[in-house]
Amino acid sequence: MAALPIDDIRRLSDLHPKPEGAKYQYGTAGFRTLGKVLDSVLFRVGILAALRSKKLDGKTIGVMVTASHNPEPDNGVKLVDPRGEMLESSWESHATVLANASSTDELISALRDLIKVVKIDMSKPARVVYARDTRPSGPELVSALEDGLTAMSAEVRNAGITTTPILHYLVRAINTKGTKDAYGEDSEEGYYIKLSGAFNKLVAGRPACSPLLIDCANGVGALAAQELSRYLRNSLPIELENTAINIPGALNNSCGADFVKVNQKLPPSLADILQPGQRGCSLDGDADRLIYFYLDERRQFHMLDGDKITTLVASFIVDLVRIIGLEEKLRVGVVQTAYANGSSTKYLCERLPVKCVPTGVKHLHHAAEQYDVGVYFEANGHGTVVFSQSAQELIFSHKPSTPAQSTALTNLQHIVNVINQTVGDALSDMLLVEAVLAHRSYGAAEWDSLYSDLPNRLVKVLVSDRNAFKTEDAERRLVNPRGLQAKIDELVKKYDGGRSFVRPSGTEDVVRVYAEAMLKPQADELAFRVAGLRLDHRRPINGDGFGVGWYDSVHDEELGSQPCIFTSVTPAWNNANLIRLAEKIKSPLVFGHVRATTAGSLSLDNCHPFVFGKIMFMHNGGIADFPLIRRKLQSALSDEIFNTLPDPHAKVFTTKILQHAMLDTISALNNYTEEAGITEASLMNFCVTDGESVVATRYISSRQDEAASLWFSSGTTFSEYMKGGHYKMTKADKRENIIMIATDWMEIRTNNMVVITPKMNVLQIPIIDKFYVSPSDPAALNRGTDFAAAKGLLSPRNSLAPVQGRDAAPQISI
Repeated sequence: MAALPIDDIRRLSDLHPKPEGAKYQYGTAGFRTLGKVLDSVLFRVGILAALRSKKLDGKTIGVMVTASHNPEPDNGVKLVDPRGEMLESSWESHATVLANASSTDELISALRDLIKVVKIDMSKPARVVYARDTRPSGPELVSALEDGLTAMSAEVRNAGITTTPILHYLVRAINTKGTKDAYGEDSEEGYYIKLSGAFNKLVAGRPACSPLLIDCANGVGALAAQELSRYLRNSLPIELENTAINIPGALNNSCGADFVKVNQKLPPSLADILQPGQRGCSLDGDADRLIYFYLDERRQFHMLDGDKITTLVASFIVDLVRIIGLEEKLRVGVVQTAYANGSSTKYLCERLPVKCVPTGVKHLHHAAEQYDVGVYFEANGHGTVVFSQSAQELIFSHKPSTPAQSTALTNLQHIVNVINQTVGDALSDMLLVEAVLAHRSYGAAEWDSLYSDLPNRLVKVLVSDRNAFKTEDAERRLVNPRGLQAKIDELVKKYDGGRSFVRPSGTEDVVRVYAEAMLKPQADELAFRVAGLRLDHRRPINGDGFGVGWYDSVHDEELGSQPCIFTSVTPAWNNANLIRLAEKIKSPLVFGHVRATTAGSLSLDNCHPFVFGKIMFMHNGGIADFPLIRRKLQSALSDEIFNTLPDPHAKVFTTKILQHAMLDTISALNNYTEEAGITEASLMNFCVTDGESVVATRYISSRQDEAASLWFSSGTTFSEYMKGGHYKMTKADKRENIIMIATDWMEIRTNNMVVITPKMNVLQIPIIDKFYVSPSDPAALNRGTDFAAAKGLLSPRNSLAPVQGRDAAPQISI
């Protein structure tokens, strides 16, 4: 028996060392992360592909280098088994082990273990076909892959730059060539001939199709769609957009199927191109996902996702089977995931069997194979139709008894050939949809009217370890972390038609939150409220939106002195735009606020900071029984903002004016609550600025309780002292030119105010009223912490890093 080529592996492996500390996991989509850290993975995948081929007696294995819908800097790689299906799941762990071997010696040891465990005959040949998409990192990664294949002396075929579905097609075509199950000519041309030939026959004699606009995501789908159009002749006029495959950064950038599905809007580049009533569709970066859309006569956007495709295709196939008279012999079923819209599930359940499985092609495809004809499309637009071998034999051997049956049978036979059964294929699915629309005489609006989608929202939440999240019931319920599902259930009960679930990604350390409700604002709010739960204990609990306000570094008379504001209802840690803005903005004064809702809806209007003219304001805490005084408070507000400022439109305020305005505001709120007979204490941590001075309060209308936490720190520089985003102030000299409202460092006393002057002086001033307790009074040491702590507004002193040394400067947080 031939041995493992140790010398060749060692020599070439040393050219592709594993990055120190990097961790990889083979998931549903293979390996996927930043392209720059995948070199060692591709080398080892080359070896693995060769071993997989040897294990299967020399059958050809496919390797696709792509990251699909991910941003351009990402890349990935996945293996394709002989019939064009995903890699057998039991081998995913083998791939993970090899990828994480820390050295060449450890890699060789892992390879020996693999060969022994799965009993690979090393004398068998190894055959591999591989391809890549258009990502800039692709050529170098393919070179690493080729080194792995060379080390194993594998017979290889480079399919070049092509789509993922074409690579899957090639694998199956190569392995079935010359057999009774031959899938087609094993070339790209064979792929185009098979699909276009079936489509052209399907629409022959039908009214001419109107032009279809295709958003190619600036990816490899642009090349394939252009080539496919040559074979379609005039049966389907297409208009290709977003075809800039050579422009850096263009791939999947504000375009493509994932952009349309997640944002539920038209790619900006198509705003002036797509005409009302015209059908449009988006591919993703490697052309394995498809999302349709159209504009109505009012130019309102409508999306037709994978659920809509499922209902259109499945109902058409069911009708053909019924007309042929094979409904008793061909069991047609649909497979969905938890992401399927509730309305689509209801529509389908009334017509044919529907099964829900965990997310991932391997689960969907396997479940679809349990039917004679299995239809599966994820809501994201990835899917296909699978015909069992016995079903195909019946379809192509059945003898119709009427002209209607003959026509239906011929159409079903063409349907079998227009579909790429190996994997979700955007171009194949597009032809399938267009053929059904032609037979139904549907436009986009008629298709859309089959059922009305429940409004929904999908939110991605970054976590430290996706493996900490375990699900059951086809990923519709969380088992771990414990207690989280109960909180989700409580939130769902508050929304009419509400449904929400949380599931971990299979490829990256994120969890995805999906929510539905009867109204769009409710679906958005439910999604963001669930995303705002403490899904990851390394992150803050305040996840109900955030806001940042800042003043220009250099005054511009034309722009005025008003602050700039950026707010969002997404959790701060999941907002890419916040990161982008933060990297580019310089300002002498910044207000930042993360929100955990206590009153009011989850909306941009309720995200701090609030602005009036030059003034910014934000707060933390809550007014007790606020609804009892709300109307009276609103009626008292005037255009002069409750008369607390002498001139609210002034260009300059003194520190004293802001200080007195804050005191008057607290006094007025106390008077209102007292007049309403409210006895519970109110927590009033307020912060106001005019861009020159800052006034912040730590206050409670009680003599017995501590107020909500307020801490401060200051210094000359603001720097990261620990990896993972841990920052603090440092004092390089006697100047204190940075003062920050923050959540730790030095504590502000209860019922005190902090005043920061334009000269960066920090003053702590007591708020003297009937709730003030002097530090000299023993009662000051006996304020209880239970009240504020119960509301989640008190940080324990022992959880905060102490400020060392007598020269440590102040810094502040609400």
